[in-house]
Amino acid sequence: MAGFFSSSLTARIVGRVTLCVVTLWLVAAGLAAIVIDEELGEAFDSGLQETARRNLPLAVEFIMNRPNGSGMTELPALLDHDRHDGEDNGPGDSGEYLLYQMRNAQGEVLLQTHDAGQVAFPAPLEAGFWQDNMFRYYTETAISSTLFLQVAEPLAHRREATFESAVAVLLPVIVLVPAIIVAIWLSVRAGLKPVARLHNEIDLRGSGNLDPIAIEHIPVELARMGRAVNTLLVRLRAALNAERSFASNSAHELRTPIASALAQTQQLLSEMAPDNIHRARAQRVEQSLGRLRRLSEKLLQWSRAEAGIGKSDQYHNLDAIVDMVVEDIRRSNRFGDRIDVMRNGVALWAAIDPDAFGICVGNLLENALMHGDADQAVSLRVEGPDTLIVENAGPTVPDNILVRLTHRFERHGKHPESSGLGLSIVSAIIGQAGGQLELISPRHRMMDGFMARLTLPGKRNGPAVE
Repeated sequence: MAGFFSSSLTARIVGRVTLCVVTLWLVAAGLAAIVIDEELGEAFDSGLQETARRNLPLAVEFIMNRPNGSGMTELPALLDHDRHDGEDNGPGDSGEYLLYQMRNAQGEVLLQTHDAGQVAFPAPLEAGFWQDNMFRYYTETAISSTLFLQVAEPLAHRREATFESAVAVLLPVIVLVPAIIVAIWLSVRAGLKPVARLHNEIDLRGSGNLDPIAIEHIPVELARMGRAVNTLLVRLRAALNAERSFASNSAHELRTPIASALAQTQQLLSEMAPDNIHRARAQRVEQSLGRLRRLSEKLLQWSRAEAGIGKSDQYHNLDAIVDMVVEDIRRSNRFGDRIDVMRNGVALWAAIDPDAFGICVGNLLENALMHGDADQAVSLRVEGPDTLIVENAGPTVPDNILVRLTHRFERHGKHPESSGLGLSIVSAIIGQAGGQLELISPRHRMMDGFMARLTLPGKRNGPAVE
C-alpha cells in the first residue's frame, strides 16, 4: 500500500488534497471554537447580569420584610433530583447552573440558594464581574451599596457548552472525510483522463510510427508536454532516417563492387590450374566476398524492415512465397537439399506484405540451416492459416541467450556466415505487421534443437491445399 501511494499520481493528489482540506477544516473549526467561546461567554455574562437585576428587587424585599435577627436564610433546591449524593461538597454540588447569595456590607450572607455552600462567595463586594478557577460571578448592589446580590455560574457549564459546540463543528469532518476522499478520488481520476490518453498516444509511437501527437483537445499543461514529445519525434525521425539511409545507401553502394570483385575472383579460379598453389587462397577470397555480399543484403533487408515494409491492409495467400523462398535456397547450393516442407491441408493467409513475408521466411530458414545439425533436415510446417513453424536439430540455446537473439548483431554459435541480423529483421517486420515471433529451445517434445513459431497477423481461412 505504501508503494502504491508513493508511485500513484492519483493517490498522491488525493492524499495531499484530503490532508489540506482536513487541515483547513480543523483550523476553521478551531477558530470557530474560539469565536463560539467568546460569543457564549458574552451570552452567559448577559444572562448572569439579567438574572441578578431581575432577582435583586425580590431579594431586597424578602430581606426587608423578614424579622430582625433571622440570620441566614437558605432557599430550597430547585432540582433535588440533580444532586450527586447526600454530601455537601461545596457550591454547585447539586448541579444547579446558577447560585445566589445576598450579602450585607460586612460580607455576611443573608440569603442564598441551597447549593451556594456554607461560606460566602470569594467575589469582592463590588458591582460587576469577577472570576476564579471554578465560577464566574456577577455582583449587583442595592440600597446605597449596603446590600449585594451575587450570582455565580460554574465555569464547567461554560466549558461544556463550548466543547459541545466545537464538537458540533468538528463532527462533519469525521463523518465527511470518507466522502471527501471518494469525491476527490473521482474528480482526480476524471481530471487525469487526458493524461491517460496522452500516455496511450505516446505508447503507440515507435520506430514504425513517428506521427505527431494530436494536441488540439488536451489541457494546456499537457499540450506543452505534447509539443515537446512531437519535437522529440521529429528529431527521432530525422535520426532514424539518417541511420536507415546510411545503412541502405552503404549496402547498395557496396553491392556493385562486391559483385564485381566476386565475379573477378570466380573468373580467376576458373582460369587457375587445379594444382595452382594460390588456388586455396583465391577460394578463401571468394568465400569472404560471398559473406560480404550476404551481409550487404542483410543490411538492405534491415533498412527496409526499419522503414515499415511489413504493414498491409489486404490479405494475401502466402503459399507461393514459401515455395519460392525454399526453391531459391535449394538452388544456391549453400546448404544442400535439407528443407522439408509440410502442410496440414490449409493455405497460409495473412495481412502482411508478401515481399516482407519472403524476407522473414528466408531468414528463418537460413538461421536454422546455419546453426542446426548439418546431418538432419530443417522442418518448415504450416500449422494453420496464420501459423508457420521452422525448427532444426542441434544444441539447446540457453534462456539468457534466447531472449537476446532478436537484438541486432546478437548471435549464438560460431558459424562464419552468421551476421546476427536475421532474427532481428524477422522480429521487426512481424512486429510492424501485427504478428508475433516466438523462439523456443529445446523443441517441443524433444530434448534438443531450436524452434521459431511465426504467428501472422489476422486470420482467414483460405482454400484447402490439394
